[in-house]
Amino acid sequence: MPHEDCVTGTNISSLDVNGDGQVDIRTEMSGGQPRCRETDANFDGRVDIYRWFEAGSGQVTRVEEDYDFDGRVDVVATFAAGLLSSDVMDTNFDGLTDTWRNYRGGRVVELRRDADGDGRVDTWERFDDTGRVTYSATDANRDGTPDEDDAGTPAPSADGGSTVVSAIPTAPTPTPQPAPVVDGGVAGGAQKGGRR
Repeated sequence: MPHEDCVTGTNISSLDVNGDGQVDIRTEMSGGQPRCRETDANFDGRVDIYRWFEAGSGQVTRVEEDYDFDGRVDVVATFAAGLLSSDVMDTNFDGLTDTWRNYRGGRVVELRRDADGDGRVDTWERFDDTGRVTYSATDANRDGTPDEDDAGTPAPSADGGSTVVSAIPTAPTPTPQPAPVVDGGVAGGAQKGGRR
């Protein structure tokens, strides 16, 4: 999975969330606003979540997450105007991207997947704004393109419409952000610390 370094500058704020003396969240600041943030969500000393912020608006532009805490990024999500626009995932944790999704208005509109793990897309799906499948195809003969015998349309559901699907492949639930340590009665009170 592609990874971009996050906290690389000198204007860094650090926070020990669980009070163990180790920095759990580092935020690089620029012009008084966060530029990027690294979070050790499970307190094992390794960064699990990287977040980048847009200058000016402060909206998230990119998130990288290590869901299985093995030190490798499993999901890279990009955002536009505060809404999810695309993500790539390693859903089986083998270190290779196997799922690509594109979004419009924060909803999945296209999904491509390498279901058999050979490094090539073999499943294509498109969705309308309600989540209904508008196109579905596979590559059973492994030539890298949708098979001709695929109709490219979803199977009808019992009510005569197309099947509504979640468009979310099997992947772990995102790790929640750790709660800040209360310092002097003020949640998230600034704590000094350097890079580990």
